[in-house]
Amino acid sequence: MGRKPQYSADDILDAALGLVAAGGPSAATATAIGRVLGAPSGSIYHRFPSRDELMARLWLRSIARYQDGVLAALALPDADDALAAAIDHAFDWTASNHNEALLLLQYEKADLVAHWPDTLATELKTLNSRVRKTLREYTDRRYGEVTTERIDKVMFALIDMPYAAVRRHLPDKGEPAPWLREFVHASAHALLARACPNKP
Repeated sequence: MGRKPQYSADDILDAALGLVAAGGPSAATATAIGRVLGAPSGSIYHRFPSRDELMARLWLRSIARYQDGVLAALALPDADDALAAAIDHAFDWTASNHNEALLLLQYEKADLVAHWPDTLATELKTLNSRVRKTLREYTDRRYGEVTTERIDKVMFALIDMPYAAVRRHLPDKGEPAPWLREFVHASAHALLARACPNKP
């Protein structure tokens, strides 16, 4: 029977995440990760064949965790409840998961991964597809008709605007102003009402 690895893949990704949050993507080397874990750098490469794969896995894990909350919010049957929950998720998840939020909001994928591993292309496509599918379903539920323009407007109100609101507070590890969450709620409702007049 093989020896059980001392550190799980998540342990390694957690160590890499802490290093990125503290010192930027370049800080997450195999040597530095091993130092955090008290493990030889070779054990890191045993789990992740390359640094690109390690960082890609970290990015995918973080985006999947964030998206899980968005998808759960948009699954609520009432369109307005789903809208409110999706906006709240952006604020609440960022506050509760500062390092992962920093990773997603302050760095582009290309900042983390020089060459995206072919082995993870399908996983990335699946993550993107499930969000597009959910936004389409939400648009249909809210308006009774789906167009590319309406999906884009829904995405702006539910994803882009809350994302931008929390993003600007991360570099100095600040907290959003108390009024900002309600302002985003009010703005999203107004924008989606204008997206299709005479619809709720």
